[in-house]
Amino acid sequence: MATDDPTTFNIETLNALGARLSGNAEAITQRIAADLRLAARICEKLASLRFRIAEIAEQALAQPEWDRAAFARDLRDTLADAEDSEELPEVSRSSHYS
Repeated sequence: MATDDPTTFNIETLNALGARLSGNAEAITQRIAADLRLAARICEKLASLRFRIAEIAEQALAQPEWDRAAFARDLRDTLADAEDSEELPEVSRSSHYS
């Protein structure tokens, strides 16, 4: 039976360590891939949000006589769209990379 003592370099210990490292590498790779997909979706949302807010700001500056409440509603709706929880899942970091 392999021991957890890192100073014992017998074949069982080294094989067990190799198996653990291989399993951990696969799990980390999958987690990193999931994080990169999530980051890509967040970047897409932020780009869209930035573009839409710039449009609203441009309209507000070009038409100072327009109703400010309408602009506030546009901004609120744009931000609500960006917070769509169905597209960006909640990520739990409690066991991430452990």
